Parts: sequence; C-alpha cells; structure tokens
Amino acid sequence: MTLPGQASVPAEAFTYLADMIRDFPEKFAQLPMPDNAIDAAEGNRLFLRYLTIGIEQFIEYTDPAYPDFQQKTRAGVRKFAGDSPAQLYDSSPVSSKYQYIVTGSMAETELIELTVYSGDLSGANKTPRRLIDAITEAEIDTTTDGSFTLTVAAGHEGRNGVKLDTDASVLSVRRYLRDPRVDRPRPLSIRRIGGPVNPPPLTADALATGLERAAQFAWFNTRTWAQWVGTTKTEKFNALSPMHDSGDIFTPAGHKYLNGYWAVPEGYALRISFTPPTGAYWSFVPMNYWMESLEWRFGNRVFATSFDTEPDETGRIELVLAHDDPKFPGATWLETLGHSEGTMAFRFARCHNELPETTIELICLDKCCGDRTK
Repeated sequence: MTLPGQASVPAEAFTYLADMIRDFPEKFAQLPMPDNAIDAAEGNRLFLRYLTIGIEQFIEYTDPAYPDFQQKTRAGVRKFAGDSPAQLYDSSPVSSKYQYIVTGSMAETELIELTVYSGDLSGANKTPRRLIDAITEAEIDTTTDGSFTLTVAAGHEGRNGVKLDTDASVLSVRRYLRDPRVDRPRPLSIRRIGGPVNPPPLTADALATGLERAAQFAWFNTRTWAQWVGTTKTEKFNALSPMHDSGDIFTPAGHKYLNGYWAVPEGYALRISFTPPTGAYWSFVPMNYWMESLEWRFGNRVFATSFDTEPDETGRIELVLAHDDPKFPGATWLETLGHSEGTMAFRFARCHNELPETTIELICLDKCCGDRTK
C-alpha cells in the first residue's frame, strides 16, 4: 500500500536485482575456474561480497556533495580485487565542483597514498579510469602526534593536498600497516567545505538506480576478474613478471607490481627468492583464484612484507609457498590453507629503481612424486 505523498521504488529495480541473483548460478558455471570445491564455494561467496560492496557504493556512498569514506575491503573478511592484508583501502566520491578537507593521523600507519581518479572499474559507469593527482607521506606535514589536515580541491598546488580536475570522481587512500592484526589506525574523515550539512532525502528513483548499479557491479567484477585470472594462469603459470598498467590500475609514481599464477600440488613447494630494492616497501601476497588474500585474521602466515621479513646475510629474501612447512633453512613459509592454486602479487612502493629479478621454482618434496611442474 502506498500512502498519499509516497512514491514506491519501481518494481523493475528489485526485479533486476532478483533476476541477477537468480541467474547467477548458471552464469557462474560458465566462468573459467579450477575444478575444485573450495574455488567454486569462494567464487559464489565473492559474488555476495561484491553485491554488498555495490549496495554500499551506489546507495550509501554515492554523492560527492556529501562525501564519506567507504572500505571495499574490511577487517580481513570482505575483500576486493587483489587486496593486501597489510593495507587499508578507503575511497570517497568527489567532484571538482566542491572543495574538501581530509583529516587523519599517521599513528600506527607506516606509509600513506592519496590518489584522485576519474572514471571507475565498476562496470556501472562505463567510463575510463585516469589518475589525476597523488601524494604520499613525503608531501604531508603532520603535527607532533602525527595528525594531518589535507585540502582536496580544483587547482590545488603544494603540500598537504591533491588537485581535482573537471572529471574527478574518486579519492582513493591506501594506508600501509606494519601488522594488520595489531595496528589500529584512527579513521579518516572527509567533509565538503560549505553547503548544507545534511543530504536531501532519499528518492525512490535514486534507490532504484542504486539497486541496478549494485547488481551490475557484482556480476561485472565477478566475471571480469575470473576472465583476467584465467588469462594470467595461461601466461604466468608459476611465474612472476611485471604487471602491465594500461591506465586501469594507474598507481602513483614509485608503485609497481609483479604478478603471476601459483599452483602447488601436495608434496611440492613453490620457492620464491629475490633481493628487495634498497629503501623500497614490498609485500608478497598469494591469493585464491578470485584474487582474495587468504585468511589471515587468526595468525596464519599467508603474506610477507618488508616490515616482517628479514633478508639473509647476502640481502636476499626467500619465501616458500606450501601446504605444510617444508622447513627450508632461512626461508619464510607461507601457508596455502587448503588451496592448491590461485593468483599472486608483489607490490613495491617508494620504488624508483628497476624491479628485482625474482627466481621462482617448484620443488618436489617427495622422492616418489612424479613431474607435476606443468
């Protein structure tokens, strides 16, 4: 029953969402993926996680006139598109029509990047992504307790701020932690300068649009990442090489990636060694097929960073990915937690040198096992 003065949300929006959910199992079965129960289950869960992200992004965090920070990845549970456990990711809609103030603190935060983009990767706006401006902790002045205040506005120049171009749409913040299980950084805050404090009431049409875009977002990202990982598996099987950045990722200067696909059968270990660039931050994250980091909240060692991994006397790092600890001398064991394959990524930040040569080798731990390196 609709009361006088009320406008009902168009039924088509809920029907669209319901149809997307109803048709998902059939569409999902057509995606490239390993024939493993764990990968199928996690892929279904991924769609549900992306649906919650989409509902937040396109209903709750959509108006640049009333900005707020959304975390697509959250507390080690919800994950998105190659997350790193040792980083926090915040984003807010912005527009060059407005000026903004961002406040935060470097307490329990080792590094920070603020980046302004145009476009998106959601599949809903269908607009190309472009990096407009970026700063790191090197361009941020803080108070004695680590607090900072930044300006986000068109034409901004100098320290403690980033500029907005006419097509600016998103402010993204990456914060690097020493230990995500221990560190508790203060929340970031963003507010628009001037204008009404409270947003206008929600309308039925806006909610309908948000529902449809949330459904599009969930399916688009599930499909896109499955196809992208399928290609990576073919081209980078148990190998790591630089990730091509055509502009879709478009990270700030000094931020580089190696990526690949790992597959470790029972009785094998994947040994990875490299010499880190001097002064650079690095992290290595093996992920499941859906580009989600493995479960780290309960103390399992499933990633490594320059903050928690010491090189040997020659300056090299050796990591080993295996189902059980192979006890290689001097190597850091990373657990697979029931997974036998997935994606993997090195992140390098504040890296202005060439990426290091990385040696990767699949080692048979059992003399009786055959050749399963292909």
